[in-house]
Amino acid sequence: MIVANPWDKRAKTYDKNSGKLTKFQLDFLELIKSWGVDFKEKSIIDVGCGTGNYTLHLAKECKEILGVDSSEGMLNKLETKRQNLGLTNVSTKCVSFDEFQTSKKFDIAFLTMSPAVRPDEFDKFINLASLRVYLNWEISRYSSVLSPLFTKLGKKSKTSDAFLLKEHLKAKNIAFKTKILEEKRVESREFNEALENAKWHLNISELEISDDELIKYLKNLEKNGIISDEIVSTLRVLVF
Repeated sequence: MIVANPWDKRAKTYDKNSGKLTKFQLDFLELIKSWGVDFKEKSIIDVGCGTGNYTLHLAKECKEILGVDSSEGMLNKLETKRQNLGLTNVSTKCVSFDEFQTSKKFDIAFLTMSPAVRPDEFDKFINLASLRVYLNWEISRYSSVLSPLFTKLGKKSKTSDAFLLKEHLKAKNIAFKTKILEEKRVESREFNEALENAKWHLNISELEISDDELIKYLKNLEKNGIISDEIVSTLRVLVF
């Protein structure tokens, strides 16, 4: 039996800002450039690239870039945007990182806000390139809509991959630069969209609640047909 990739479903609601980088994303790139990261004329691999917002932005600077993602839906969106932009130095591969194989050594390995690389695959990511850029959650993202529900349903907190990678680099005596970044934003969704968003996050977190209970919970948060979600992301950037 073929199991549906939940990220294919997620792809349908991505890119509300038409694929343009947010201020946070642009500030992140400015930070790592101030640390000496230079994308010009470089070969890059973007692991867990999703719909390719970073991929396509970096393609305007670099020599070539490969986007790797396990979701065909995400990569289809990337390809549509690539064609619209007329970029010819972008390629993609639909494969999970644990199954990805390459003999190529890239100049830069790039990963942002993606669960694609598990802790037991850190060395595989490190070996992809001579310089690596990594941005991921330091602690679980806070959502004013979902976090209280997840706590009620017994979701357990766990040590973040970003923290584990930092400790892995220390153990390997690999020098790195790091900084904690924080992003705050408000997402406003119509009720049905908020319901689908909640169902997706519950599924990916392996939490269960009946549809009736979930609808009742969200109805209590609804104002004039809209549910506002205050989101706080605390992220760690590592360059090594």
